[in-house]
Amino acid sequence: MKKLLFIINPKAGVKKNKHFVEDALEIFEKAGYKVGVKYTKKRADGTRIARDYGAKADLIVCMGGDGTLNEVMQGMLEGEISTPLGYIPAGSTNDFANSLGLRTNPKDQAEFIMETEAKSLDLGWFNGRYFVYTASAGIFTETSYSTPQELKNKLGHFAYILHGIREVFKIRRLKLRIETEDEVYENKYIFVAINNAKKVGGIMRLDKAHVEFNDGEFELMLVEFPRDFIQLMKTVGKIFMQDFSGNITFKQIKSAKITNCSDVNWSLDGEKEKAHDFVEFKVIHNAINFIY
Repeated sequence: MKKLLFIINPKAGVKKNKHFVEDALEIFEKAGYKVGVKYTKKRADGTRIARDYGAKADLIVCMGGDGTLNEVMQGMLEGEISTPLGYIPAGSTNDFANSLGLRTNPKDQAEFIMETEAKSLDLGWFNGRYFVYTASAGIFTETSYSTPQELKNKLGHFAYILHGIREVFKIRRLKLRIETEDEVYENKYIFVAINNAKKVGGIMRLDKAHVEFNDGEFELMLVEFPRDFIQLMKTVGKIFMQDFSGNITFKQIKSAKITNCSDVNWSLDGEKEKAHDFVEFKVIHNAINFIY
C-alpha cells in the first residue's frame, strides 16, 4: 500500500480543522494510501517532520498556512527528499495558494491532490534559508508577521488590511545596494521584495502575466522613498494598481546581492527573518515536485 505523510498545523487559519482533516483522510484512504498523521506543535516542527519522515512516504501533504508550507519545503530540501508534495491551504490569507489557483475548500483540494500530477516548482534561497514565494522588507512587510494570530483567525484577510494601513504612517528609509546579474540599484527605498507569487502580504497583487512558477526567475520590486506625503499616497496607489513606473522598479532576476542592510528585518513567506549584514539570493530552479 502507498504511504502518505499528512503534516497538519492545527492552529492555522480561520477554520476549525477537525472535520476537514477527517474528510481529507477519507479521500486519501479511498485513493489507496495508508496515511500517517503528524501535527506541528511549535515553530520549525514542519521542517523536522518532513526531513525525518518524508523519504519514507510516496506522497507528502501539508495542511496549514504559508508558514507551514515554508517549513515543510525547507525540511524536504534539507533532507534531499524528492517525494511529491501537496498543499491544503488552511491559513488566514494563503497568498501562495491563491497565486497558484488552488482550491479554497479543503475537501475539494484533497480531491485535487489525488487527481493531479506534480510539476516542478522554483524556490528561493536566502542566505542559506529557502523560501517559497516572497522575501520582502519595508512597508507592509511587518504586517505579515506582526499581525496577531488570534486576530488573523478571527478576521482573516481583513486583519492584514488593518495592520497594513497602520504601517503607512511609520515608514522608514531602507538605504540599500542591490546587485543583480546585469544591473546595480543603489537608493533609499520604502519597500523591496523578491517574489514568485501573484499575491503578497495579503495586500499586494501582481498580474498573472508577470509571474511564472518554474521559469528560473523571481520578480524583484523596488519602491523608492517618496519626496513627500503626497507622493507617498500616489506610490501606494500605484502599487495596488500594478503601475510599475517612475519610482517603482520591477524586474525578473535569477540572483541578487544586497548590502547596507544590517538593520533591515525581512519577511520570508510571512515569517520574520532577522537582519543580515549581507544578503545573497538565488533561484533554485525546479527545486521541488509540487501539485498545482
